[in-house]
Amino acid sequence: MGRMQNRVLALEGVRNFRDFGGYETADGGRVRAGQLFRSAHFAEATEGDIEKIRTLGIAFSCDLRRPEERKMQSNRWPSPACATRVIASDDGGLDEAPHIAFLQRSDLTPDAVRAFMRDLYAEIPFDDRYVALFRSYFADLTASDGPALVHCAAGKDRTGILCALTLIALDVPEEAVVADYELTNTAVDLANRLPEIRERFSSYIGRDLPEAAVLPFLGVEAVYLATAMDMIAKRCGDPHAYMRDVLGLDDLARDRLRERLVD
Repeated sequence: MGRMQNRVLALEGVRNFRDFGGYETADGGRVRAGQLFRSAHFAEATEGDIEKIRTLGIAFSCDLRRPEERKMQSNRWPSPACATRVIASDDGGLDEAPHIAFLQRSDLTPDAVRAFMRDLYAEIPFDDRYVALFRSYFADLTASDGPALVHCAAGKDRTGILCALTLIALDVPEEAVVADYELTNTAVDLANRLPEIRERFSSYIGRDLPEAAVLPFLGVEAVYLATAMDMIAKRCGDPHAYMRDVLGLDDLARDRLRERLVD
């Protein structure tokens, strides 16, 4: 697991699937490989993809998507044997994805898009839906004895924040946490996918979107993750305090997590 590109599992219909273990910790340990996975959705998973994923023995998955996202792109995996956590909707209703509302109404300048992304990252850690799901994820991750998967639609923003918090909880240094986050830009093959995604977004919202407006939605920038961490620091002091006070990952649970996942 030494080279970054070796983390990415090449699949036909699932994007950004990769192992985010294997990193060294600040005290000289190493997060176990083959225990922590992250990805985009599984609506387009092929039979070959599903067979490859089955060999990983994933015990539970955490689906960070909103109800309408899961309705529009129903997962072809996980299997019934894999426990799944999803966001529960209080009234069963559907709500509009923030990025779709933005694309429909914004002037779509690159600066406006990046400002939207920073605002989104500032909101996610304290959104009640994600707080509940993040709490459930950490509880399951601590108690489980098998590999875990976290994913959303693209596997980069909501997933990126939760995976970064997981690595921080395991005492992985900041440089490696950011490197794992930025690996999305390699794993999703930005250059080749941009025309296809631009056309899809344009058709969906009825506007001809410039590539400069679509690109920030496909990749990640370190400043986005930094914005989330800055908001966490502003409201809680630091990520460890946030995980303890907001997500319920106290010192005892964190010690158990390290015992399970760090060699």
